[in-house]
Amino acid sequence: MGLPPPLPWSVQTQPERLLLVAIAASAALAAFLAFFAVMGLPVWVCAWKSCTGIPCAGCGGTRALVLLISGEWQDALRMNPGAVLGMAVLTLIAIYSSLVLSFRLSPWRPSWLAAGVWRWGLAAGLLANWCYLLWRGSA
Repeated sequence: MGLPPPLPWSVQTQPERLLLVAIAASAALAAFLAFFAVMGLPVWVCAWKSCTGIPCAGCGGTRALVLLISGEWQDALRMNPGAVLGMAVLTLIAIYSSLVLSFRLSPWRPSWLAAGVWRWGLAAGLLANWCYLLWRGSA
């Protein structure tokens, strides 16, 4: 018995296409919110913090983006380190996906990515970021 034929390149790169579209949509929303914040217009209020008085894991993300845009990366890290790290990771994923799709490269699929180990790391990172925001007190 032989191995089954490999999947076509267009099927192999579906995750990269989906990631690129999702990141582009998220970036457009973030740019929209950052524009409102920079112009001094009201930005959406966090419903979780409004109801409970406790910051959510994303509280301060828009303000951190505005600080990054203005070049104040240290203040952005203090505002919400998880959001800043998330923006950096999403930027790297967007660059990777763009390169794979533009140059028809073979997608990279490490075994730990398929195993789902990364989910525990992501959950731990989100929890650590939320604990930092709770400790800081004002997001």
